[in-house]
This record gives sequence, structure tokens and C-alpha cells, in this order.
Amino acid sequence: MTFGIDFGTSNSVVARWNGHGTEVLRVDNEGLPAEWNRPGFDELFPSVVSMRDVQRTLCFGWDAKCSTTEPQDAVKRMLASKHRAAADEGDVARGVTPEEHQVWLGDEPFRSTTVAAALFDRMREGVRRNLREMDEAVVTVPANATGAARYRTRAAARLAGIRVKALINEPTAAAISYAHEYPGEGRFLVFDWGGGTIDVTVLEHYDGIFDEVASRGIPALGGLEFDWALARLVLSRLGKHPDELTRREARRWRRHVELTKIALSQPGVTEELFDPPGGGAPVVIHRDEFETVTEHLVRQALVPLKECLGDVGLTPDSLDAVLMIGGTSQIPLVRREVERVLGREAVHPRLCNPMTAVARGAAITAAEIDGLLPDTTISVAASHDLGLSFEAGGRRGFATVIPRYSTLPARGSRSAMPARRDARTVVLEIVEGDSARAADDERTFPLARLELPVPQPGAEPSANLFDVDYRYDRNGILKVRAVHRHGGREILNEEIDCFGPDGTPIVNGLDRELERLLRRITEPAPQVEQAGLRVPSDPLRSGEQETEDRSDGTTSTVVIDGSRIMTAGRTAASPRPPSYALLTSALAAARKKYPGHRLVTVVKTDIVDSVEHFERDLLDRAIGEGEVIAVPSASPHALLNIATQLDAPVVSMENLMRFRTPYPWLADPGRYVQLARVEREWLFP
Repeated sequence: MTFGIDFGTSNSVVARWNGHGTEVLRVDNEGLPAEWNRPGFDELFPSVVSMRDVQRTLCFGWDAKCSTTEPQDAVKRMLASKHRAAADEGDVARGVTPEEHQVWLGDEPFRSTTVAAALFDRMREGVRRNLREMDEAVVTVPANATGAARYRTRAAARLAGIRVKALINEPTAAAISYAHEYPGEGRFLVFDWGGGTIDVTVLEHYDGIFDEVASRGIPALGGLEFDWALARLVLSRLGKHPDELTRREARRWRRHVELTKIALSQPGVTEELFDPPGGGAPVVIHRDEFETVTEHLVRQALVPLKECLGDVGLTPDSLDAVLMIGGTSQIPLVRREVERVLGREAVHPRLCNPMTAVARGAAITAAEIDGLLPDTTISVAASHDLGLSFEAGGRRGFATVIPRYSTLPARGSRSAMPARRDARTVVLEIVEGDSARAADDERTFPLARLELPVPQPGAEPSANLFDVDYRYDRNGILKVRAVHRHGGREILNEEIDCFGPDGTPIVNGLDRELERLLRRITEPAPQVEQAGLRVPSDPLRSGEQETEDRSDGTTSTVVIDGSRIMTAGRTAASPRPPSYALLTSALAAARKKYPGHRLVTVVKTDIVDSVEHFERDLLDRAIGEGEVIAVPSASPHALLNIATQLDAPVVSMENLMRFRTPYPWLADPGRYVQLARVEREWLFP
């Protein structure tokens, strides 16, 4: 079978090539609530996951979107790494990538790649209910998606058992779908604005070849921002404030607001009655009011539109068709303003379905890859400049290796050598972004930091010259090969797939995490509430011990830095692996120090993967049952974020006071305890 998947921020769509054309598979239409039963909505799979409020089991799609208190959507946005400002200052200076986002489901944190994999798994299961098997597919990504988002999207699908035949950009997929249904050549502009991102792309279609020539976008601007603007309008009309709503009310309001937005976006609808959930006098929301509070968002969206045309020196008259796809692009104000700027009408939605064109184009691409469309060739281009970061007078310079818009596959080469005699490594800091900006600009993504071992440390730098080849494959995945010029020896040849600050591959340990997450479909998650925050179950505590209650009825908690305990007394060069037995003994001492408290233990994933084989099952079991939290971050930020959420003291063998600026509570008495181990005894100063 030949499938295409549009993995969207708000909704996803699965399509397949049936030998003559494309068809959309309804993978979740049975769960479609009556109030959402609108034309075409049965073809959508909401990209939402949540815990059911009462059963505490995992649900997806329409069920998660409409029937739970805390639905988690916009997971696709989280596949990009955290903003550089969230990283430790030292990490940023070294060009280290900020860690991956985490998603809290019930009482447990999961990496965004794992949650995305669960969504892919449910789509695959939905295809099965259509009596088909989706083992491989072409998957779409935003045209301006970062390297992290592309790699993690591919990893998520792979974890779900779907081999990604290719990653293609969403605007390209839409253009392919349109050109296939209405044959014709020329230059297309695709205005792609959905729930989470906006991309504007210019493509050329000649002799069966689709070629991207320019693309600009904004990674976090879409329907979600329109929902929030409309919610503020409605609340102000009703004399309410968001803080006055309970979580359950906020969820009901959010979906009611979204339905109101959809209604106001229909042709001919100029006003909509908003009936407040839970009672109250209804109010009439007029379209012109909605347009007033969202016009600033539309102005932002016009910027990449103008930039895209300017990049390649085109005027609107140079275009043969304008395609507007994604739900947000169908808001009347958006269509009106785009057509005003371009001075021409966009293709009618009936000729290019804004919600399914991307998935259909992906399915057509899959058919082309399989050789089922011999007269069609699909070519895509690099969405960012690829370059090397270097020191440049207090800032980081950007040296371009492969320029933006290079047709994929694309390659570039540069030589590299040590800066001085006796250097033992040559460091390559690889970045993606805009070469017109500094390499440490917040819009530049640090893709990888590679170290090449120097064959002759004592020789002159020129004797240790490397020829480094950088190559994007058709999917936009980067491979780097380095050869020692004088010796001819290959020093490095690998695909770049590392995004954690510790260099951990993104798929490392995710299979176990996905298995644990999917178990929650049938196994209820433990429910522990503390001051309105989700609290993981207590690791390794004896079942008989009662917990100490606070005066407000909640339970006292202590966060334990398990990573530092398991590596106590070991240096980076130590051959001894981390010890789970050390963690067990430290927790026993902590229970004596904090009787009646819940102990929450946090351990890095690379520690989990490095323990001795005879301890692996014990630790995996503790993680699988939620007794230990495994986090991908090498820095203490994940640990400290959990302690912040739980309003709990943190115990660590590391000196955490250097983080007191972003976490001022560390200086509060009793909030930070530096654990020590002296002659096999654990000491709590």
C-alpha cells in the first residue's frame, strides 16, 4: 500500500494511492461528536492525546479533544527543541542544543517524540480498522521546520512501526495534489496556514518536475493564536477573566471558542451566538469584532508572504496559481488580505481542499517513489542555510556550506584543521538557519557538535587537514563524512540524529518509553494530586509507609537527583558504570531523613542505558511503572523544573546553587540539600 500522512499541529490526515487517484482514510470518524459533525471533519484525526478524567486511561483524537479536562495538543510544535534561552548559558556558548520538550500525561512526563509516536501508532491502528496495513508512508513537515523537528518526526513514525519513505514539505505536497487533479504547468505560490505554523512557498512545475524555489515561514503562529484572541474577546464581553475558570470550564470554553471561530469562518456567516458553557446569558459575536482582534496576526502572516516573493525577485504577476491550505487560511480575513496583497484570487477550496490536499500530495509522492507515476518527478529544496559556527569577536559567525533553496539531494565541502599545534581534536559546530544572521541568533538551530580526533597531535596544523563532506539526502537528513587529507583515512561517516545536550540519539530509550505510554490505554494511570499539579508515583518506597500530609491536605514530596547518585564517585573517564544499587541505598537513607514524604526520583536516559545488564531489568521495571522518571536532559533543568512544579525540595550530589538565578527558590531554607557520601554513609547536611 502507498500512504501519505499529513501530521498536523491540530489535525492529521491519512491518504493512500489506490492506483487511479487518492482517497482519504477515516481513521477516527466513529469518535466524531455531533457538534463537530461538519463537512470533511470525519476525515480528520485530531492530533490530541489525553488522560480520561475518571478512568485515568489514555485516549486520542476526537475523544481526547472533546471529552477530557486536560487535552494535550500542539505536540508537533514541541518536536522542535526548546528555545535557546531555556538552555544553560554554558551550553549555549558551546553551541549545545537545548533539550527536547516534555509532555505531562496524568502523573508522568514523556518526551514529545514519544507522544508523537503514540499519535502515529493510533493512526496506524485506524488504518487497520479500514482493513489495510500502513507499514510505510511519506510524511509531511512544515517547509521551515527545524532540523530537530524533521528528525524527530521521522523517529516518531519509525517508533510506531511506520518506515518513512520520504519527508516532504507540506506546501510542496499541496501543490502536487493540485497539479495532479488539474494538470497544468507553471509557478505556484502556496500559502499554508494551519493550526500551528505558517509557511509560504513558491514552486515551479515543469515537465512533471516539482521544484521549490523559495520558502519563508513562522514556526509558532496559527489557529491556536486565533482561538486565544477570540477567547479573550468573548470573556471580555461576558465580564470574565481566564483565571476565574476552572480547568474543566477552561477546556469546555476552549472547544466552544474553536467552534465559534469555525462558524464565523463560513461563507455568508457574519455573526454567531456564543452560549457560555455552564450557563449564563449568551452574547452575539460579530465577524468584524473577530477580525479586529485578529488582524495583528494576519499582518504577521503577510511578512513571510512578501519575503518569499522578494527572495527570488518575483512579482504576483509571475504566479500561475495561488493555493491556500490549512484551516487558518480559510478565515475570510486571511483570504481577503492575501488576495489583496497579491492582486489576484486564490484557487477555490473546492479545487484544492485546504484540509486534505497535503495528505493527498504525500500519497502521490509515495506512488512516485514506488514507480507508479513514471511521468512525474518530485524535487524539493533545502529550507535553511547549512553552515558552521565559528568565533567572531564575541559573537558566533555563520559560514555557509549548503545554501538555502539548494535542490535535494545537495552537498557541500569544507576543509578543517586544528587551530594550533598539540590540539587533539577539531570541533565542527554545525548549524541550520539564515546565513545573514549570527550563528548564535535565536533563530539559528545548532544541529550538531562533532569532534574529529587529530591523527598527529604534535605535527603542524596543516599536517592534520581534514576534507569534510556535508550531504543532505532527499529527505533533508544530513550526513557528514570527514577524511584525513594526507593519510586518506576516513575519520567520520555518520548521519546526524543527535539532539540532546548529552549527545544521546533521539531514539535511544524511546521504545521503552512508548511501550509504557501505550500501556496506559488499558491500564489506569495512578492519580496523585498536589496543589493542582501532577505528581509522579513515589519510586521504590515500601507499600506500607504512609505519607505525611500538609495542612492543606496535600502530600509532602522530595525530588531526588538519581543521576548524580548513580554515578557517585565516578568521573567521566571511569570505567565503572552507573550503579542502581547506589540509588537504592541512597533512597533508603532519604526515607529515614524524610519519613512520611513521597520521594520522586529523576534519572537521565543515558544513565539508564549505561547500567550493568543485571540491573537493567530492575531499573526498566521502575521506569515502566512510573516509579522513576527518565529525562533526556544532561543539564539539571529538567530536575529543577519538576521540583518547581511540585513545589518540593531537591536533593542532589551536585552543587545546584549556580542555577539560583532562574530558580531563586534554591536559596530558600530547606529547598536544596546537597547530599554527600562518606565511607558508605549518606549524609544530609
